[in-house]
Amino acid sequence: MGKKFFNQHERTFMAIGYYKLKRKLNVNGTVKTVYVAKVARANVVDIDILAEEIAATCTASEGDVLMVLRNMEHVIKNHLSKGDVVKLSSLGTFSPTIRAKAVDKADDVNQFSIASTGINFRPTQRLLEGVRKAGVRLADKRIVLSTTRSKGTKDEADNK
Repeated sequence: MGKKFFNQHERTFMAIGYYKLKRKLNVNGTVKTVYVAKVARANVVDIDILAEEIAATCTASEGDVLMVLRNMEHVIKNHLSKGDVVKLSSLGTFSPTIRAKAVDKADDVNQFSIASTGINFRPTQRLLEGVRKAGVRLADKRIVLSTTRSKGTKDEADNK
C-alpha cells in the first residue's frame, strides 16, 4: 500500500484505488498468465459536483461557480475549434489534434485524408505531482479476468 496524504478540504485520506487484472499474454506464440494493476475508477465527478465543492471553499455561490465553469467549457471549446492551444496555468494545456491517413502525394493531403480530430491534454508538473502524492490502495480484492491478447495490443479491460 502506498503513502496516504490528508486532503484538508475533504478531511479524508486520499489514495488512488486499484484492482488486479489477470491477463493471458501471447508472446511469440507462447501464452503466459500475468497479473497487472489497473485503476479502479470510483466515481464520475461532474460539473455540478465540482461547482458544489468549489463553492464550499470560497465566497462564490454554487450557481456562480457553475456559470463560470460552463462558460469556461464553452470558451475552451471555441478556442480549440479554431486550432488554438489553451493553457490553464496550474492544470495543464489543451491542444487540438488530428489523425490523418498517410498518402503518396502532397496534393492528396486534404480534409478527406483526415480521419478524426481530438484533444490532447498535457497536465502541469504540479498537477502530476499532486496525483502522485496521493499514493495507491487496493480497492477491490477480487481478481478481474481479461481476454487473451498479443503483446503490444489493447483489450477491453484497458478501457475500464
